[in-house]
Amino acid sequence: MSLILQADHNTLMQLRTHRIGVSFDLQSMRYSGKRIELAAAGEIPVEDVFYVRPPGKYRDRQGDPYQWTADDADESYAIALSSALDYTRLREKGVAEEHARSVLITSYLQNAVVSANLRAWFHLLDVRHKADAQWEIRALMDLVALQIQRWVPEIYAWYAEHRLGKALLAP
Repeated sequence: MSLILQADHNTLMQLRTHRIGVSFDLQSMRYSGKRIELAAAGEIPVEDVFYVRPPGKYRDRQGDPYQWTADDADESYAIALSSALDYTRLREKGVAEEHARSVLITSYLQNAVVSANLRAWFHLLDVRHKADAQWEIRALMDLVALQIQRWVPEIYAWYAEHRLGKALLAP
């Protein structure tokens, strides 16, 4: 099964870390750099180009709670916009996309096509849907799980009952 995903660069890199049996085609900055320049110019919202975690109550990997406020999110968007402005300034100087992107924060949104067989998708769910995984990767895995459920409902029902969220690595 192949899925078209959009997530921030960091989350896609986490997913790609566990790529055994999985094929990834990530969008090149040559195709997403223009959107960064448009956000820097105010022609499209920065939220359409960069990801920032929504305000709320979260837990770190050790289980300790913390509050992420609207002010925290706004500050992160300002940092993202600043990096977009720096990127645009470099591009206007003639610097290549792959060189200019070094000034970007890594929360820019990226598209990917991810292909895997059922066993590999379940492996990704095993390692990235556990309780101590990053919030963003778990949210992405919720969407992947929904697609697997639609693809093979009977097999997914067994998986969901016996393995999902239990951090049991596939054999």
